[in-house]
Amino acid sequence: MQNLKNYLKDIKNKNYKVGNRIKMKHKKQFLYIILVIFIANCSNNNKVNFNKKDNSKVQNTVINKKPEKNLKIEYLKTITYSNLADKKVQDEVQDTLKNAGISSENISSFFQSVNYYNNATENKDLIKSGFINSQNINPIYDEIEIQKIWNKKNKDFLGFNCRITAFTLMKDFITVENPITKSGEMLFMDMESLQNVPFKLFSQTEKNKFITLFSEIPTKSTKDIKFHVENVKKYWKEKGVKFNNKNKISLISVFFHFNDEPEENILFIGHVGVLIPEKDGKLMFIEKLAFQQPYQVLKFNNRTELNDYLMNKYDTAWGQPVARPFIMENDELLKEYRNNPNNKS
Repeated sequence: MQNLKNYLKDIKNKNYKVGNRIKMKHKKQFLYIILVIFIANCSNNNKVNFNKKDNSKVQNTVINKKPEKNLKIEYLKTITYSNLADKKVQDEVQDTLKNAGISSENISSFFQSVNYYNNATENKDLIKSGFINSQNINPIYDEIEIQKIWNKKNKDFLGFNCRITAFTLMKDFITVENPITKSGEMLFMDMESLQNVPFKLFSQTEKNKFITLFSEIPTKSTKDIKFHVENVKKYWKEKGVKFNNKNKISLISVFFHFNDEPEENILFIGHVGVLIPEKDGKLMFIEKLAFQQPYQVLKFNNRTELNDYLMNKYDTAWGQPVARPFIMENDELLKEYRNNPNNKS
């Protein structure tokens, strides 16, 4: 099996371009961009093999054959979700956001982003009304067609992704005492998007907080998830990153381990969303899948279901010398964290 490093080298040698709009000044930066795109797309295939003709997916994880205690709980088989395309669902989500203590300004910015995307993509592939229950726990969207429609109205604006969306809702509940002002290379597309967004989302102070929270974190070459979790916690402690209002809303981050070069191991939040308890005891999870994939709002009975949904999407690779993706709720490993049982590696 071709490894990630060689695969990216092939892409570089073939002079691939990203949307014809991103002009890279450094080859290394280009490789990081490809990694980000892979993260966004790996959810479209539960098993990835670089020997296949479809090279648009990435392997981000590694083997961990030890069975997990909560694997005895039945694995997720269906999901209930919506794409926020109708007023009834938007009103319901808005009430939940208000109950979580999110400011009216941030709620307004969130729905402005949602409606901008939905309108710009002509509601392509969206659930037009309400929530549906689906046995396909990994909905597939036609990214190529969505990109074509998007490009008609947005020549320079890349769109909204998971990190921008989650931060729009969470920014008032995250404090950073020692912010950094220069973004890491993995955030290149995020920063370009924020520069070209057609309306103001974040102040410069908020952008610095965003950069500190989501920039890549140096780590070591190990498959030990506990080591990586402690590394994240140590880094955030050094930066003074703290999460508030934990009982009403929390940040759910899926961390990926990359080692394109043996001496350059990093951890990066490849996907993120917000989790809010509802009055009926269920959990609402809000996410933007990728720049050219839609918003989703999902309802889960517990965090084990949330874990299964996310790990089904991202714990899909094998044979890589890196750790499996792991999920953190705010600054702790998700208590219900377990591997994807469909990944037999």
